[in-house]
Amino acid sequence: MKENSMEQATGPFLTAGSRKLTDSDITFSDEIMETDGGLNFYMDTFFNVDEVFGTHVETVENNDWINVYANYDIGQGQVCDTLDIVLNRGDGSCQELVYRLDDQEREILLKKMQDYCIHQEGLTLEDYGLRLQEEPEPLTSQTAQQM
Repeated sequence: MKENSMEQATGPFLTAGSRKLTDSDITFSDEIMETDGGLNFYMDTFFNVDEVFGTHVETVENNDWINVYANYDIGQGQVCDTLDIVLNRGDGSCQELVYRLDDQEREILLKKMQDYCIHQEGLTLEDYGLRLQEEPEPLTSQTAQQM
C-alpha cells in the first residue's frame, strides 16, 4: 500500500483488534483543523475501541482513554493510510500510536469526512482544501513591521 505524502507515523503501530471500523463507529466532533497540507478530524470514540484497536481501555482496571484523529491529504485528495491515536493513561502519561486503515475503512472515512465537511463548512473536502490553500498567510508582527 502506498503511503500518503502527508502521513508521518508518530508512534508504534497497533495490532488490529477483533473487528474493523464500521460506518456506525465513525462520527466526528470539533472543528476541522488544517495541518501540514491536510485536514485533521477528531473522531469520537463511542464504539468499543478495544475491539477495533486492540487496546485495553474499556475496563475498570485503569483510567485510560484514547483520542483518535483521522487525516485527509489535500494534495493527494484522499484519506491518509493511518489514524493517529493518543493513549492517555490514568497516571497522566500518554503515548502516541498509529492504526493502519484498510481500503474499506478509508472508503468509509472518506464518505464520513465529506459529509462532515459539508455540514461544518458548507464545502466539499476538495473545495475546502482549495479555499484553505488560497487564503493568505496570517499577518505576523514581523511582517507588519516590514510594511
